[in-house]
Amino acid sequence: MKRLLITTVFFVIAGGFWFFAGNQNVNRDKYITQNILDMSRPIDVTIDIEFLQSLKPAYEQ
Repeated sequence: MKRLLITTVFFVIAGGFWFFAGNQNVNRDKYITQNILDMSRPIDVTIDIEFLQSLKPAYEQ
C-alpha cells in the first residue's frame, strides 16, 4: 500500500509539472538564436570524395 501511495504521488506531481510546463509557448528565436545558426553553418561546403572513399567500414578493419 505504501508503494501505491508513493507511485500515485509521484505521478500526480509529474502530471502537474507536465501540465504547467506544457502550457508554455515555445518560441524558436528564444532557444535558437542567430548567433547559434551562424556557428552551425559550414564555412566551406566542398566535400572531399577521395577521403570518403578511402574510409573503410569499422567491421572490415
